Amino acid sequence: IALKWLLGNVEQRTFTSSNLKISPAIGRVVPVFSRASAYGGNVAITDHSGSHTYRSLYKNSKSLAGLITKALTCQSGNLQGKRISFLCANDAILHCGAVWMCGGIAVPLYRKHPPSELEYVISDSQSSLLVAGQPFMYNLEPLAQKLGLPCLQLPTTSSLDTLQSEDTQMLPEENISDWAERPAMLIYTSGTMGRPKGVLHTHSSLQAMVQGLVSESAWNRDDVILQTLPLHHVHGIVNKLMCPLWVGATCIMLPEFSAQKVWEQLIGSKSPMVNVFMAVPTIYSKLIEYYDQHFTQPRVQDFIRAVCKERIRYRPLSFSFKGGHMYLVLHHFINMQV
Repeated sequence: IALKWLLGNVEQRTFTSSNLKISPAIGRVVPVFSRASAYGGNVAITDHSGSHTYRSLYKNSKSLAGLITKALTCQSGNLQGKRISFLCANDAILHCGAVWMCGGIAVPLYRKHPPSELEYVISDSQSSLLVAGQPFMYNLEPLAQKLGLPCLQLPTTSSLDTLQSEDTQMLPEENISDWAERPAMLIYTSGTMGRPKGVLHTHSSLQAMVQGLVSESAWNRDDVILQTLPLHHVHGIVNKLMCPLWVGATCIMLPEFSAQKVWEQLIGSKSPMVNVFMAVPTIYSKLIEYYDQHFTQPRVQDFIRAVCKERIRYRPLSFSFKGGHMYLVLHHFINMQV
């Protein structure tokens, strides 16, 4: 019943081309990491290993960029568009930043894909290097040996500070001024109709998406988003990661989706407290299912309604990439008959 209610509300929201307003990118095109200096000591990401500031993410990305160029024996420090496939946990933006700093194209992989699918993406993208975050070396090392590619193993995010060095070589990002049409990321489709296809995004197209979403959803540096989506598709890596990092907000990263963990974050009192949440219909239905099974007492339901009304900002039934999604769920929880 809950899922029918959810889908019914989605079906009632129809949009025509006249409803959509596409705003062009404003200002000079730059990668998201270049904005880190404006937010310095603010917390960018909180995950199982702790909290990481914008400053530390930038420094760690720069250190990784040096390791990448060293692994490819690139003395100039400029990869000139070579593809770098990486498999990581919550630090995808750190890997992307490192690849972009040394002039490469980022190819995010998904940890739940079987070896055959990983091999397909690596081969199809013509990647020159595999980068394995903890604990995914066992996923990539056999493929690296099979394909004859170098594989760079990295420590955990919390240990990356040990890689920082004062004598880090000059990287091209420090002199690049024409980011706009430079290739940035190769994201593969889900493959529901044939084999997955690689879609190449430039820095300009990424910034256009980010700025449009930031404007439409009124992102600001005080926002705290809970991230549970995979980071090898646009929704996860652009909507839920690049957008908040563009404005200096904070991302709380869960290693994977858990309805219980999500509810604990949404209604818990631990700081930082989540005020933004977005997902996909499957996740919403699982959250509703968990609610119906575990939050059965009226006083508990009243508490959840009160907390969600106070904390989660959303726009009722408006065309919003963020508020609209959360509203459909919260409307069910807040306004349902007890």
